Amino acid sequence: MVTERLYYGDSYLRIFDAQVIDVRPHARGHAVVLDRTAFYPTSGGQPNDRGVIGGATVLDVVDDETSILHVVDAPVEGTVRGEIDWPRRFDHMQQHTGQHILSQAALRTCRAQTVSVHFGAESCTLDLDRLEMTAGVAGEIEDLANAVVVEDRPVLVRMVEETALPALGLRRPAKTRGEIRVIEVAEFDRSACGGTHVRRTGEVGLIKILGWERHKGGLRLAFLCGWRALRDYRWKSTLVTGLAASFSVKDREVGEAVARQSAALRDSERAAADLRARLLAREAEEYLARAGGSPKIIAAVLDRPVDEALALVGKIVATAEAAVAFAARGRLIVARSPSVAIDAAAIVRAALAPFGGKGGGRPEFAQGAVPVGAEGAAVEAARTALVQALDA
Repeated sequence: MVTERLYYGDSYLRIFDAQVIDVRPHARGHAVVLDRTAFYPTSGGQPNDRGVIGGATVLDVVDDETSILHVVDAPVEGTVRGEIDWPRRFDHMQQHTGQHILSQAALRTCRAQTVSVHFGAESCTLDLDRLEMTAGVAGEIEDLANAVVVEDRPVLVRMVEETALPALGLRRPAKTRGEIRVIEVAEFDRSACGGTHVRRTGEVGLIKILGWERHKGGLRLAFLCGWRALRDYRWKSTLVTGLAASFSVKDREVGEAVARQSAALRDSERAAADLRARLLAREAEEYLARAGGSPKIIAAVLDRPVDEALALVGKIVATAEAAVAFAARGRLIVARSPSVAIDAAAIVRAALAPFGGKGGGRPEFAQGAVPVGAEGAAVEAARTALVQALDA
């Protein structure tokens, strides 16, 4: 059962009639085979079309080499009418044709050959056999690609026998044998491709490189074309305009304003951290001054973040001979100075056992979770265990 692929000859065909020649069970509904179809299956990095066949929603389109399987949510039979989701199809046409132009622009600008491509729902990528990229080179690639768009060159589709391919100078060798479908951007790029494309480069619209990163021994470049590029520009423009207003600067000065604000924030954070360290040191001295005996035993419930409690414990045991038991927001912390001969982990386990809590650590420092409402009792249990351990 061979399906005639109408999209090969006309990517703009939106509505067509066809005969159902097979219906198969499918995990998502029904897999329908038609004698002819305009629905493009997922292939070559390009996602499948969606739409409607005979009133049934097309969920997926799969190429099983000889026929095209249309996964639909309801069974269909007889002669049916298919209708493509045109906005989705045209978006794919813009991205795919734009990728051909961008790939050739990369090849001409920096001899970077495209290894693979992917057209995602949010962004598109092409992988280049190149390790480095700079903003300057990316700008040159973009300029050349968009110049081809502005020139509104024809995009031609033709079927060529395999023996005639060497004379065409394809950007990359064809992956199939026999009769090959070739997409040509007039006087710019020729590629073997089974995807859907626009008729003229002007329909691609803006081609924008979003960024790049190293990927599998090469370079992965992210890009958008056409309506996607416009939507991306729109939200970014709104963001920049809003930031400019908040900083009371011009749009082009936003980067500098953000950098200044970030530097000021880092300075403030360093100053705050220094002040916090001083306050904790002073607080540690106060705890030690109020505690009697030697070594000093300090136990309390703290209404503060766990990281501050940990820092305070560290300063206390580093300043004098002491054993500390603090509870802070659901955490029991037990620590001791190096010269104090107790096992903090054993103290934590003993203090938490009546409450079903768990904990562990090292002889000099340990901690564990305390049930809500049991912090005070857990601290008292830890204090008692500390006294018993030091008296032993």
